[in-house]
Amino acid sequence: MDRDTLLPAGFSDKIFPKSQRNSLIIESIVNFFLNYGYLRISPPLIEFEETLLNQGPGLALQNNSFRVMDPISKKMMAVRSDMTTQISRISSKRLAHYPRPLRLSYSGEVLRVNPSGLKLERQIAQVGAEIIGDITSDLETEIIVIGLKILKELDIEDLTLDLNYQNLRLSFFKSLYELPDKDLLVKAIEKKDINYLKNKNFPNKSNILNIIEASGQFINKNQFLEKLNQDNKKNNYLLHLLEVSSSIQKIFKDLNIVIDPLEKSTFDYHHGLTFTIFSKSLQGSIAKGGTYKTINEEDATGISLYVDLLGGIKNIFLEKEKVLVEQNDFKSAENLIKKGYQIIFFKNLNNDIENYAKSINCKYIFKNNKLIQV
Repeated sequence: MDRDTLLPAGFSDKIFPKSQRNSLIIESIVNFFLNYGYLRISPPLIEFEETLLNQGPGLALQNNSFRVMDPISKKMMAVRSDMTTQISRISSKRLAHYPRPLRLSYSGEVLRVNPSGLKLERQIAQVGAEIIGDITSDLETEIIVIGLKILKELDIEDLTLDLNYQNLRLSFFKSLYELPDKDLLVKAIEKKDINYLKNKNFPNKSNILNIIEASGQFINKNQFLEKLNQDNKKNNYLLHLLEVSSSIQKIFKDLNIVIDPLEKSTFDYHHGLTFTIFSKSLQGSIAKGGTYKTINEEDATGISLYVDLLGGIKNIFLEKEKVLVEQNDFKSAENLIKKGYQIIFFKNLNNDIENYAKSINCKYIFKNNKLIQV
């Protein structure tokens, strides 16, 4: 490969048709949120390090953010690795006066030092929405349901919703941190290694084992409660999780819902209910979100959808049929565009026009006020 065109690991050129599909997907998602009253904002790609990373959700993003020196102020700046921290800043400062709950949507590129999971890309397109203030289980349900409806609108099928609860996880894990073998215990819990855990003594053992054994596909609230011991049946975190699960199930009766309360969120700033959405037709998670605290200590909940993965579905948007039109014949071009065609101007329609049309996958030539099929 030519060294002059070599790109750093995790960065790539997005070219047509994928780049065109991605743009259409982003606008489709943001417009969907707009229909539900989510106001669009557009933060800058780069901010001062102390603003972006030293407060609220940004504290959890310090190790995965690129830095650069501002040649004007001589202060360190950071490139965003997740737009949620910017939503936290804007809602807490510039929109602090706005009535709650505040619904915002966004889209933009983010850069990460380390790629996420199986994805090798370090520059990704992020699009999503947040609800800030007065968070209830109804609002948590709202953000998840709208995310699912968006994916359905994009004809993405075979969806699975994985639900977790970070406060529940942390409340149990706090009692393990003083133990000499805490790392092994945490690893075993995350791997659901029941045989290992049964042979160990640790705080909340029976409750942790009970939750691990109850985890799995959500059939209904009563069926899940039957699996829980008396302590866990009274756990407010679990009851909250079941309430949201039941509300979602009423709207999406055929949705595969998996409850895994002790699963760790990939975003360290989450503190309450978290979720991940998968599809059998796509590799990896296609949407994630959950509840967190803004820099003003307001409760907020949100969802992020990963456009680069969604753009992998080839038929997500049908491309328009192309028509070759005589150079600068804008009147004919505009009429054809209104009819749903994509036009391409060509200076000399008599010079080997058919071969040129085939080379650019063009189906028609507009000549003598007629569409001629190639």
